[in-house]
Amino acid sequence: MQLTRHTDYALRLLIYLAGIGDQRAQIAAVAEAQAISRTHLMKIANELARAGFIDATRGRGGGIRLARPPGEINLGAVIRAMEPPCPMVDCTSCRLVRRCSLPGVLDQASSAFRAVLERYSLADIVRERGTLLAA
Repeated sequence: MQLTRHTDYALRLLIYLAGIGDQRAQIAAVAEAQAISRTHLMKIANELARAGFIDATRGRGGGIRLARPPGEINLGAVIRAMEPPCPMVDCTSCRLVRRCSLPGVLDQASSAFRAVLERYSLADIVRERGTLLAA
């Protein structure tokens, strides 16, 4: 199992925001701190805002912050919102499809992976405030 870079950056953004509490962050500052393209991070922030994970305010004094406490942001929900649906294997042209149960096994593995993520919140993976930004 491997998450896309897009989802990786979304998780980094959420962890960063959890680390600064109720303060608003600027996309440019987060992009620089995480060595991520500002443009790419802006797209990710927009998706996270549409999904209800972050609050984005434009203009002077604006910025982004978590829309709810880290304990209420489920990692499984974040992954579902950010990852495109994608089967692990494409069996359309395989001649073994009638004799093979690999897709079913991989579906079970994927379900188990997502079930573990469902058990954790953003709060579960964030270090104490202050130690995150120095790391």
